[in-house]
Amino acid sequence: MDGSDAVRAEGSRRPVPDGAGRDRQPAPTVGVEEEYFLVDAATHAAVPAGPGLAARAAGVLGELVSGEFTDLQIEVRTPPCSTMDDLSAELTRLRRELAACATAENLKVCPSATPVIGGDVAPVGDHPRYRDGVKLFRTMMDDFAVCALHVHVFLPDREVAALVGNHLRPWLPLLVEMSANSPFHAGRDTAYASWRSVLRLRFPGLGPPPRVESFDDYRRFATAMADVGGMSFAELPFWDTRPHPNLPTLEVRCMDVPAEAVDSVALAAVVRGLVVTSARLAEQGDQGPRLSGELLRGAYWYASRDGWPGRGADALTGRMLPAPERARRLLEHIGAALEDLGDLERVTAFVDRLATRGSGAHRQRAAHRAGGLPAVVDDLASCMIPPDAAPPQSPAWRTPLRRGRDGRASLEGAGRERPGDGTAPTAAREPLGKPMHATPNPNGRTPERGGLVRRDGYARLSAADLGVDPEALAEDFARLADAYRDLPPDPYARETNRFRRYSHAVYLPWTGALSYIPGAPDGEFGTVTEYWQDEHNPEYPRLRRRLPDIPPALHGNRLLDALVRADLDHALWLEDLHRVPVYVGIHLIALGVQDRGQVAVSSPNCLHQDGGSPATFTFAHLVGRRNIEGGENVIATPESAGRQPDALPADAIHTRFVLTEPLDGYGVHDRRVSHYVGPVRLGDDGGGGRRDILIVGIAPYAPGL
Repeated sequence: MDGSDAVRAEGSRRPVPDGAGRDRQPAPTVGVEEEYFLVDAATHAAVPAGPGLAARAAGVLGELVSGEFTDLQIEVRTPPCSTMDDLSAELTRLRRELAACATAENLKVCPSATPVIGGDVAPVGDHPRYRDGVKLFRTMMDDFAVCALHVHVFLPDREVAALVGNHLRPWLPLLVEMSANSPFHAGRDTAYASWRSVLRLRFPGLGPPPRVESFDDYRRFATAMADVGGMSFAELPFWDTRPHPNLPTLEVRCMDVPAEAVDSVALAAVVRGLVVTSARLAEQGDQGPRLSGELLRGAYWYASRDGWPGRGADALTGRMLPAPERARRLLEHIGAALEDLGDLERVTAFVDRLATRGSGAHRQRAAHRAGGLPAVVDDLASCMIPPDAAPPQSPAWRTPLRRGRDGRASLEGAGRERPGDGTAPTAAREPLGKPMHATPNPNGRTPERGGLVRRDGYARLSAADLGVDPEALAEDFARLADAYRDLPPDPYARETNRFRRYSHAVYLPWTGALSYIPGAPDGEFGTVTEYWQDEHNPEYPRLRRRLPDIPPALHGNRLLDALVRADLDHALWLEDLHRVPVYVGIHLIALGVQDRGQVAVSSPNCLHQDGGSPATFTFAHLVGRRNIEGGENVIATPESAGRQPDALPADAIHTRFVLTEPLDGYGVHDRRVSHYVGPVRLGDDGGGGRRDILIVGIAPYAPGL
């Protein structure tokens, strides 16, 4: 918990060249401590096996392993490392060896920041300092069993280290969000992303450090806190940043232990980038921003509750901003240092991973939905033995930074091209890299972004309105239409003559990158993706429907890509979508009938809205219509949701229409209207009948949608 010689970094530095080729200050070494829970392999419950396993593992790892505050836990710590590749190798080795020792004891090692099952009573370890803490804080310690990631960065100058803490304070809530990995505690979902942070914030001596004028000022604060009973020892404060009392390091302690070592290493790179940037500022006489302590603790609370990618308080400005926007600002702030240290790609890939899959809290809840709390524990335990080769870049996409005129790294103008994977010709991939403002219209002029959707909340949209040329993309249109031939019945309503597939993607407005998120394996459909409408679909309230994925071959379909990007262009006038990853849900839906007695209906079969966010949009594009009657679209007031169009007064209905031509469609700003498509029946032209529609949903991205 306090570090040891394992994280000493004395004299272990390497020079970092600046942009002009001169040597800057040597790159500080970095070491990390990770704490884990020990669980019974059969029951999956946390068990007090820490001392025994620590003794066994010490035979392999020596002083790099030890017990922790409670006997439910164990800790490993790396030696100081000059590069993140070295740190990754060391941490991976420690995790692997510890997991092997645990297996020999019929245990599993669980990298979660709170105990998932059990742990509601935490037996305190046999250490005088631990017993002093129980004596001081009493019942507050009963369930205080938490596991953290601590990062030590070599910084022997105590005066500089104290001022660096001032510079780090506004970024600490974002580190909480990025690392959040404790949604469950003792068998229940807390409804928080980082319950560990909530438990810690109960204590007067834990959380953000005070702003100080000097190292002596720092020590005076610590002494005063100990004198009034706010902490046990003045010489060993437990604030979230501290010049370590026994090591020549600055320690950052606010983060949950991540599930995967690759994320721990990325967070260590972020912390080192912050420390290097802050030390440069402190050495230039900048003592750091003056922040309200109350506002900072409020930002902590938002970070603990909502996690990534939720809106939280930016402690620098007092504004409520989404976590991805604050992460963008962080990367702008430390980009130059990251580039100098060789860590830029690793950190931007980490931010990309957060955008595509969420934090550890999202991972735990996804495992819980699939198999309950035991599945959460099993999934976390599997992370202790990572793949042999984990590349630093994201498998989906990257957001590289570039230098601005001031020499600082910037997201603007970076990453305009998706990394090629060799699976599609260049001509098919090129449109995927264009930012949305580059989408042309038939007249060669860029229309006012949003058009009638922006003005009225809805609009009829033809291919020409969207700037899409069906003739130029005829082959891609044919392949898209072919995908509707084998749509499976809707697994949640097989009797409705509705057929569908669904996948979702993430779009980055600042790069133009559009990336599909892989589905989960499924025995019937191959892979499936969850679709969530919360309370907005009265037929499936709060149900996460697992729908068969669209064919991977469509991911590179140029027509589909052009339609999605045109839809985005009609939504991105909204400021809320400018600087956050954007969710793009893609539905292939067919309503098909074979005889006069059949009726095919959409879901829900009433006027409705598709989501709760003020930034939700829905677009529809007709792919095919043959031998059917009906399928009328109705757009009405938002208050009409849940009702049938024929039951409404005339002034509640904005428009009614029937889509008949390929790529005819419409778009709606969800919060401003409700919408509906009526049932279809067989027509008189012979053979079966069907209506094939492409639905594109757009909203601020939140993993789990």
